[in-house]
Amino acid sequence: MMNDEKYIAYTTEEFVLDDDFMRWVLHPDEESDRFWNEFLLRYPEKKEEVEEAVYIIRSIRAVEPLVPSRKLKYGYTKEGHVLKSGQKARKIGQRLIKIAAVFVLIVTLGGVLYYYQHYRERFSIELAQGEQTEKGKVILPDGTISEFETKETRIQQTVSGELTINNDTVLLKEKDVKSDEPAMAQVIIPYGKRSQIILADGTKIWLNAGSTLSYPVRFTANAREVYLSGEAFFEVSTDRSKPFYVFTSDLRIKVTGTRFNVNSYSNDAITQAVLVEGKIEAAKNRLFGRSVELSPGERIVYDRKENKIQKDKVDVELYSSWVNGYLLIENEPIVEIFKKLERYYDKKIIVEKLSNQPRFTGKLNLDDDLEKVLNNIAFSANFSVENKNGLYIINQ
Repeated sequence: MMNDEKYIAYTTEEFVLDDDFMRWVLHPDEESDRFWNEFLLRYPEKKEEVEEAVYIIRSIRAVEPLVPSRKLKYGYTKEGHVLKSGQKARKIGQRLIKIAAVFVLIVTLGGVLYYYQHYRERFSIELAQGEQTEKGKVILPDGTISEFETKETRIQQTVSGELTINNDTVLLKEKDVKSDEPAMAQVIIPYGKRSQIILADGTKIWLNAGSTLSYPVRFTANAREVYLSGEAFFEVSTDRSKPFYVFTSDLRIKVTGTRFNVNSYSNDAITQAVLVEGKIEAAKNRLFGRSVELSPGERIVYDRKENKIQKDKVDVELYSSWVNGYLLIENEPIVEIFKKLERYYDKKIIVEKLSNQPRFTGKLNLDDDLEKVLNNIAFSANFSVENKNGLYIINQ
């Protein structure tokens, strides 16, 4: 008798490796069907993990091997009696199927687990955020750090390994490029600054304030992978033989050539990607996460608290307008707008009193100073703004 309590906290991986669950998926019967149907009725929040696990097991189940009849000529039971030809074939065949199934599952899961463990370690290293400073940084594979103070910075990586930061050129040491692991560079953009990055393949990336991007100085032969914490707008150079991947802590996004925005700040409740042009596939950045295909005008959202992912249609300009120097806002909570403005201007906004939860719709010009932007919001949202030595105090 199976106990449903042990499955309440199961992840997709644990469902896949559970003997009873696997038996139900591959060889369901009336009792197991009843158990799992009742389990999903009691715990509907587990539906996604169960569906993912079912999909995985069915995808990697072994195919019955072809065994030459001459090798099945002789067979014995445990008691030593000779089996009939049909019995021999069935007994040995069934055993081979079980062994093959276990072997395939172990090898497949082992490889995938290794890959994702390796990825998670690399992601945590590459995107380790340092303290917020007034200067932006480019950290090269050899540990060399180049700093810049410009509000808008242009960074370009050439195929030959040269890195240009505004008008300054930095040469990458040849030994770093030839190492076994990809030579990774990291760009750290503090609050109040932004950067345009042009990769060696021609891909353009606009990196917003308070963001970090890690990327290989030279892409491998099979794929192009970058790692993002924060917000970035991508204009990916098309190369169908070498897909482009964007990894965040929550999502992995596969691209062939397109324009899209990704927002994945660590202190936000959600991670989201919005497609402007082309096509992308997005999935939870977790083992066995299933991909969701996006068409232009669609958004994928991952809710960190609920651990859920969903897709909807949106006005893409609401999510990409920052690249052009303004924020286009539609019925958004004031406090969320304040959070964006704090990052963009690197100024502190303190809410002392707001009796309700006002929302704002309109266009904010980011070339204006912060006080003017806040007063534009205050005009329609009915609050006052006071500047106290660089701190912006909000009262109603």
